[in-house]
Amino acid sequence: MNMHNYYSQLIGYKITAFRFEEDEWDGATFPVFSLQDADGNHLDIILSSDEEGNEAGFAFIDKYIVEQEDI
Repeated sequence: MNMHNYYSQLIGYKITAFRFEEDEWDGATFPVFSLQDADGNHLDIILSSDEEGNEAGFAFIDKYIVEQEDI
């Protein structure tokens, strides 16, 4: 699979929601971002440690903006 093409399909989408979703097999919780494009198409990004979905993953946020509640 061409990973550049795979991830490039997200260009133009906007994150509209975030949640944790429990895995149906072992109860692990996966971070899920809901997205929408300008045409109203929706998709979810589910972060996993690998393409088999064996366990939840982590996304690095390069520049973290401190919210008032974090202080």
